[in-house]
Amino acid sequence: MERPQSENGSKRIRGVVKGREMVQRPPRRMLAVPSVVKTQQPNQAMLAAIAVDLNVRLRSADMPGAMQERAFRFTRAALDANLEKRPNPTRIAMCLKKEFDAVYGPAWHCIVGESFGSFVTHSSGGFVYFSVDKLSFLLFKTEVRPVRRSPLPPPLTNLNIN
Repeated sequence: MERPQSENGSKRIRGVVKGREMVQRPPRRMLAVPSVVKTQQPNQAMLAAIAVDLNVRLRSADMPGAMQERAFRFTRAALDANLEKRPNPTRIAMCLKKEFDAVYGPAWHCIVGESFGSFVTHSSGGFVYFSVDKLSFLLFKTEVRPVRRSPLPPPLTNLNIN
């Protein structure tokens, strides 16, 4: 049996347990915090399953999952297109670069090989480094800006490279 609300908005309710009178207050408002981890887990798990299925080993990435998946699938298709021949890393790099330029806009860069070193600067959300079979793939995007016209720098005379 309910009684009228008190001044602070709580209701007095006669409890069923041992006949005691209890105070029921409205539930506290919970902060609506979006669950970032829960929404990313299925995408990450799905991307990992795709990578395993395509024999891709992800080394490092700063790229949305859908873009990574496109890179993995395109690379696998390019490698599978020439099963009888040894893959041509230069041709695969060119095709992957042109695909990403066409779909996501310029300026993408792609390096493909069995062994290479690199040190690059990339646009945020535009970097993936992975390997398929014996080849490694580095795909990254840079910002396109017009070159500023400035006077030529002074000539380099003493280069001490150790």
